[in-house]
Amino acid sequence: MTIARTLSCVTVAVDGHIIDVEAHVSDGLVGMNVTGLADASVNESKDRVRAAVLNTGARWPQKRITVGLSPAWLPKHGSGLDLAIAIAILVADDQVQLDAMNSTVFFGELALDGRVRPVRGSLIAAMAAARQGCRRMFVAREDVAEAALVSGLEVIGVSSLAETMSLLGSAINVPEIQEPLAVPDDSED
Repeated sequence: MTIARTLSCVTVAVDGHIIDVEAHVSDGLVGMNVTGLADASVNESKDRVRAAVLNTGARWPQKRITVGLSPAWLPKHGSGLDLAIAIAILVADDQVQLDAMNSTVFFGELALDGRVRPVRGSLIAAMAAARQGCRRMFVAREDVAEAALVSGLEVIGVSSLAETMSLLGSAINVPEIQEPLAVPDDSED
């Protein structure tokens, strides 16, 4: 597959909007472009997503990647689209299989090592997902309790991109993320 679609959400004030995240992987000049009225934090996702994919053990496509976020007129902000962008790229590159793309929402920030970080607005995102008729939602483990307040939506908490890929049935062997080492607090000296 060279094109794939996932769903995510952005919040505007206290309202959530489901976003189509499309990834197209094609021949051409190697690079990644994000379209669809994305702000600086969404454009920075290019670097976060690439590092997370590579540090998860997956292959980064050495091709031209175009990510489209729609509706194009709606401003996109924040890092909550990272997980959906990564999954869309991996599906378009045939590294992950995703059934029922129209009913699964991905909402989480990716750390460079592939961990899924919580983001603000998971309750609003879950409400928007349920209103749109979505059946399941992947969020950071820390956001599960908040998102699970919405009935009729299966909320799946993940700690890493690797775990997400595994739950989706990735054909590649993805390693689990090691917990970061604790840095001693030197302020008590």
